[in-house]
Amino acid sequence: MELISMIVPVYNVAPYLRTCLDSVLNQDYTNIEVVLVEDGSTDGSRDICQEYLKRDTRVKMYANCGKGISAARNTGIERATGDYVVMVDSDDYIAPFMVSTLYQMMQQTCADMAICDFVSGTERSHIFVNATQNAELIDGKEALRRIYLDDHNKLQYVVPWAKLYKKTLFHGIEYPDGMIFEDIHTTHKLLIQCRKIAVVNVPMVYYFKRNDSIMNQTFHVGKLDYLPALEKRIAFFRKENMPDLEKKAYDELLHMLIWEYSRVRDILHDKKLLGELVKTYRKYYQKGYVSSYQTDTKAILRLFSIHPEFVVLYWKIKGKLGLV
Repeated sequence: MELISMIVPVYNVAPYLRTCLDSVLNQDYTNIEVVLVEDGSTDGSRDICQEYLKRDTRVKMYANCGKGISAARNTGIERATGDYVVMVDSDDYIAPFMVSTLYQMMQQTCADMAICDFVSGTERSHIFVNATQNAELIDGKEALRRIYLDDHNKLQYVVPWAKLYKKTLFHGIEYPDGMIFEDIHTTHKLLIQCRKIAVVNVPMVYYFKRNDSIMNQTFHVGKLDYLPALEKRIAFFRKENMPDLEKKAYDELLHMLIWEYSRVRDILHDKKLLGELVKTYRKYYQKGYVSSYQTDTKAILRLFSIHPEFVVLYWKIKGKLGLV
């Protein structure tokens, strides 16, 4: 049995951490190491890590001193000694058969990565059903296309978890320091390297939605850090000669810039930041561009390029007429 490294970044997750670690240590594939990267918690999470460190020799712990989720993932990858890597977020939990199933599928298909499905919610004791089926075999480009199918696929194919990776995929690739949406900056670089990806459409991860998570925190400037990643995706798809995805990435960037303009305008009231968003939009917008999102977005895109407040007025008029 080959060694598989389970990387778990930990920061202020005391109420959820035991459930997570129990699910990791109770895998029916036993040749694992659990790499805990403790990021300066203040709620007792570190004590729980110490507890599991003493309980099971497969557990290792490293201090990261408040450097953030990206640095924690990078530290975990650097410290991992297995040939394969699994990322587990410390407020989620996984099926007992996840590692064995994904590993078996990778071996059978000679894949570079295996991806499973997930369920989400607020349960702390979801029961996974091992309805194992044959893996669907795709390549990295097909995985990238699935990011744009719908919200569920976007999560499944972009997030760091719900995947078993060959560790060699990470050579020369790191998560960007200080970023909240570190996966949007990184995962496409991993997927494109894969000649084969084994997809098992069985839920093996429970994505726990907690009210105090990073994603559910009050809107702040840091939540815009995915926008540069969307810009880089356009260039990435152009370089990889994938014009269909280049267009989708372009479409997504334009719409997200408009959406974030409205949030910054109404929540942050930051005129300088509004100006930066508009400047970026005008840099990319192509006059006459027709979006595939909605029938009226050609007008909206053009109005926003002329003056963003025209779009705000447009939405207000539609609202008063009961058209939204």
